[in-house]
Amino acid sequence: MKNFLIGLSLFINEAILFGLTLAVGLYTAYSRSFNFGDISEYGAVKFTPTDFVILIVLLAAIFFVARHKRIASFSFKLFLLLIVFSGTQVILGTFIPSPLNLATAIVFTFIFSIGRSVLLHNLGIILGIGGIGAVFGLSISIEFGLLLLVVLSLYDIIAVYVTKHMVTMAKSMIESGAVFGFLIPLKFRGFFYGKEEAKAGIGENFMVLGSGDIALPLIFAASLVRVSMMSAVITAVFSLLGLFLTHVIFLNQEKRRAMAALPPIATMTIIGYMVSLFV
Repeated sequence: MKNFLIGLSLFINEAILFGLTLAVGLYTAYSRSFNFGDISEYGAVKFTPTDFVILIVLLAAIFFVARHKRIASFSFKLFLLLIVFSGTQVILGTFIPSPLNLATAIVFTFIFSIGRSVLLHNLGIILGIGGIGAVFGLSISIEFGLLLLVVLSLYDIIAVYVTKHMVTMAKSMIESGAVFGFLIPLKFRGFFYGKEEAKAGIGENFMVLGSGDIALPLIFAASLVRVSMMSAVITAVFSLLGLFLTHVIFLNQEKRRAMAALPPIATMTIIGYMVSLFV
């Protein structure tokens, strides 16, 4: 019988990155929530047929790009830099007045673009996802946030296990050097390795946690901030439990392979929200 694996040191590294993103994102959402006005005005996102068509076209374009290496390398790197710049500017805006926050975000994005360390890459992802997740979460309703978690969890299952185009996309992004997610080392010293070492060691000494698996729980938690900060924090803590569940499932697969990480994380996030209603 196969031994049940916990992989505590690896999970600690995952939890540090995931937890920091949640903390930075929720703090940013709380700081900016006072500028978003009434929830009835900003918290009602409607998903129209036009939005659906745009989403399908966007997903098709990303899949097309992923299959063409020459286009993919440039496109993925540019998109990643835009995410890092946008999120960093949002977060710095809670501490630094404009236009100093803009200038600082530009400098950091430039350093990120030429940086070669795993630590710098992960810092950029924390700031990028933390900032964007906070603003997007504040702009949607709780109901829409729940819908996002459920629908995109189902999509994740289909994209990873049925069509497998998510796996193809992930490989293309890794090959292009634009990893949309955390580079998580098995050992803490791996944070100080170079990105090329990490890229070569994915599956052995490093693993990747996709940006969507981090951003969606944060977006939902951020949507709760103006209603109850306590509810947002409890929901975020449960998403960390979902990360642990995902981690354990991944390590104890019969055959180690890419898995849909969002469904367990989203499930625990939703359970956390339900628990918070009674606290």
